[in-house]
Amino acid sequence: MGSVTPSDQEVVDLVQRIRQEKPNLGQAKILEILKGEPHHWRISESRLRKLVRSVNQLNGSSAKEESTQEGQLCIPDDALAAQDRYIKGGKRAFRIYGRGKYNYGVSLNIHEAIPFRVARERLTKLSRPESEVDKRCIAMIWPLQCIWDYYVAAAAKAGVAKEDVGRQLEAEYGVPWTYLPTPGPERTGPEAEAMKAKFKEQSLFLKRKISKTEEGRKLIPVDKHGNVIWDEERNGQFAVIVVKIDKGDGYQEFGGA
Repeated sequence: MGSVTPSDQEVVDLVQRIRQEKPNLGQAKILEILKGEPHHWRISESRLRKLVRSVNQLNGSSAKEESTQEGQLCIPDDALAAQDRYIKGGKRAFRIYGRGKYNYGVSLNIHEAIPFRVARERLTKLSRPESEVDKRCIAMIWPLQCIWDYYVAAAAKAGVAKEDVGRQLEAEYGVPWTYLPTPGPERTGPEAEAMKAKFKEQSLFLKRKISKTEEGRKLIPVDKHGNVIWDEERNGQFAVIVVKIDKGDGYQEFGGA
């Protein structure tokens, strides 16, 4: 039997039933149940994490497993310099801060990494805004919105509160996150779907070109007909890879979030 993709409501309803029967069951075990007999659901760990959060709110409880919302949020005084050091000294695109045992390193695919790097370079050339007018002006330019989009996407995958990654953004660039438009990962409607489709079209075009090279054939997965395989969760717009990193040395990694 093939796997099927359930709706959000189907997942929430089943998780509620599971939690009623086994209130202490962790998220990893719940994911096993959803993917196994008799459901055979196709659902990612990050999607389940977000939906479990909704169930926790409905039940008036908080998840016990790998909670990142406990403890203090420790953002360095010179947050932008600290981010620069992490990027130069590590292998990830950026870092976000968690309240739990770990911070998080974030990687982007090649179609995302280049514009993200350009956005950071452009912002670092600007003076830190002091007036409210300057802050609101910078909030409306592409570089900061680009960075905010990927911060929000990474925070959602890591289970970090949007407000917390917003505090980090303000510490680094001096602009309150509440001044920015709705981030890309949270947008819905025809315009958002059109942007998503355009990103896929451009990405597939580039992947097809790369897959025709000797080195590209080792990197780009294709089906038996030679068509590029597209995985929305890995290749789609705002797709991110998030790993736990040690808060002590700031670089040691402990697997995916």
